[in-house]
Amino acid sequence: MAAIRLRCDRAPAAVENTLDAIEAHLMAAGAEAPEAMQWRLVAEEIVTNIARCAWPEGIAAQFHVELAAEARAAGLHVSMTTIDDGMPFDPTAQATPDIDAALDDRAIGGLGMFLVREMTDAQRYDRANGENRFRVERLLQRG
Repeated sequence: MAAIRLRCDRAPAAVENTLDAIEAHLMAAGAEAPEAMQWRLVAEEIVTNIARCAWPEGIAAQFHVELAAEARAAGLHVSMTTIDDGMPFDPTAQATPDIDAALDDRAIGGLGMFLVREMTDAQRYDRANGENRFRVERLLQRG
C-alpha cells in the first residue's frame, strides 16, 4: 500500500501544493490521469473548505491529509482522511441540495459536498479528542 501524510496550512499556496502532491501520488500509485484529476477535485473541495472555514478568520492553523492507494483485484482502492482541530463540522450531516430547483431558488452552499458524495463510494466523519476526522474512499475499478 502506498500512503502519504501531508501537512497543510491555510495559505492558498499550501493548499495548491497539497493538491499537487495528492495528484502526483495517485499517478505514481497507478491511477489513470482522469481518475487522479477527479480525485484532485474531491480533495480540493474538502481541503479548501478546511483551510477557509475550520477556524475563525485570522487564526493560523495547520491540518493533515492522509492518502492511501492500495492495489486490489478489482482495482485501485483510494482513501483520504483529513484531520483538523477546527470547529466541529460533520460534512456527512449536510442536507443534499435541490439540484432540480431553479438557480434563483437554490440555497447557497452544499453543492461541493454533493459532488464529493457523488464522486466517492463512502464518506465517514468522526469528532474525537478535539479533532475532526473526515474520510472518503473510492475504488477505481479495473476491467
